[in-house]
Amino acid sequence: MDYHVPVMAKEVLEYLEPKENKVFLDCTLGGGGHTKLFLKALNGTGAVYGIDRDKEALIRNEELLSRNRNFKIFNIPFSKLFEEEAISFGLRFDAVLMDLGVSSRQIDSRERGFSFREDAKLDMRMGEGCNISAYEVVNEYSFENLRSIFYKYGEERLSSKIAGRIVDIRENGKIETTLQLKSLIESCVSVKQKVKSVSRIFQAIRIEVNNELNELEVFLKNVVDILNPKGRVAIISYHSLEDRIVKNFIKEGSTDCICPVNFPVCRCDKRAVIKPITRKALLPTESEIEDNSRARSAKMRVFEKV
Repeated sequence: MDYHVPVMAKEVLEYLEPKENKVFLDCTLGGGGHTKLFLKALNGTGAVYGIDRDKEALIRNEELLSRNRNFKIFNIPFSKLFEEEAISFGLRFDAVLMDLGVSSRQIDSRERGFSFREDAKLDMRMGEGCNISAYEVVNEYSFENLRSIFYKYGEERLSSKIAGRIVDIRENGKIETTLQLKSLIESCVSVKQKVKSVSRIFQAIRIEVNNELNELEVFLKNVVDILNPKGRVAIISYHSLEDRIVKNFIKEGSTDCICPVNFPVCRCDKRAVIKPITRKALLPTESEIEDNSRARSAKMRVFEKV
């Protein structure tokens, strides 16, 4: 597995337009695939900042750091970016990229407990800022809390049944591993729905553990303030919950007056702060999906500061 293949690389370069002397921010550094493309385009000028909550991502990019004096990295969740001293004192960006979701390397690292294909201790923490693990969620959350996150974050139709089964099983001992949890979920659904339901429940737990949707919302609330005029943001999401948040943010941020239509004059004083660059979500090409199956569910939206 090549962990440095960036998703929708052609589209990212086309819409973020990296050029010499520009300042770029990669909010999900990962294997450094997108960042390498930015650094190549900048040709030793400008700057690229990379952030990642996973310390392993920083270690993997040490060589890239040593070879590029215009590259800096931070081990923080992207919601904490706005607390960084450099940002507080006026650093602004010409382009920002977010490639959301769990990385391929994290999925394939058995000990991280993200995948249900191999047995491992329940964990699912992406890195810095996680106060709980999947083990605590599964073994300590109440029936109502489990049902709620399975429905809200996994959009699972049988949320109540699966949450109830977890609570029943816990009475006889802890649920400690990924395959234990997988088996439990499968016992609640039909054969045809097994893979989809297991995927939904694992997704829901991962989102809860890493506070993923709140992280995204905090970032979007602040990102316009750190952009230069006409600065662009590209966000690649992998499930409908993330994409809906981004889509709604772009719609709201690019709308002027929101007064009722029967008002003779505007009283809200709301003005658009961004404009959409992509009319609808961009999708990976068929050829990219053939080469990299994990790009299949990707959607990219781009907006620009006005």
